[in-house]
Amino acid sequence: MHRNLTYFIFFLAISCAGCKQAEYIPPPPAPAASYLPQTYGSTWTYRDSLFGQTTDTVPVLGVKIDTLTYTINGATTDFNSNICYNVAVASRLYGNSIAYYLVRNHVYALYQSQLPLGFLITNLLVDTASAGYTWMVDPDLHTFYNGSPIQSINTIQEKNITMVVAGQTFKNVIHTSVNLQINQNNTGFRNIAYFDIYVAKGIGLIEKVAYYYGSMNDTETLLNYKIK
Repeated sequence: MHRNLTYFIFFLAISCAGCKQAEYIPPPPAPAASYLPQTYGSTWTYRDSLFGQTTDTVPVLGVKIDTLTYTINGATTDFNSNICYNVAVASRLYGNSIAYYLVRNHVYALYQSQLPLGFLITNLLVDTASAGYTWMVDPDLHTFYNGSPIQSINTIQEKNITMVVAGQTFKNVIHTSVNLQINQNNTGFRNIAYFDIYVAKGIGLIEKVAYYYGSMNDTETLLNYKIK
């Protein structure tokens, strides 16, 4: 009995000697020529214009102008096997935070906490899709928001357009619309926010216009950038 146990332990040790936990290896960053560069040190500065009404649910009344600076810091984060590159965000009004850029299987996405809804996954585009293409995703890591099912319906509205933003002309721009919807109390999905998103190839996000129904409006406009 002891001899059999010894053989079993020896066999188990030999078998497990070649077993190693899978090493965490992030994918290479999306290059400077992509729709969402992830190269270390790349920086974007935006003017963020927020407008809230007195009836809104967030403490933003009237117009507030913020300045946001996004910088790829070289770190990565794994969200359910979606490996994102971390982006340090410096806000003049709200301090520092971290956003995340995902580029995977032709999908480009932004993971970020956004007033007034909190942490959202926003699909920016699918680079192989034509204008008119629509796809649906879960904009939350857990498919629920405050206990209610949530979804986003994304549509490529325009592709390869030229656009002027803050006096700068950008080519090869993709325009995506995003309808954010929630199903509260099983009454059916209804819209709670709408986004118009414009992304230029070799630059990144150049403008995002957000309408949070009953809360506020928010427009991010690219002022300057440096792609490494």
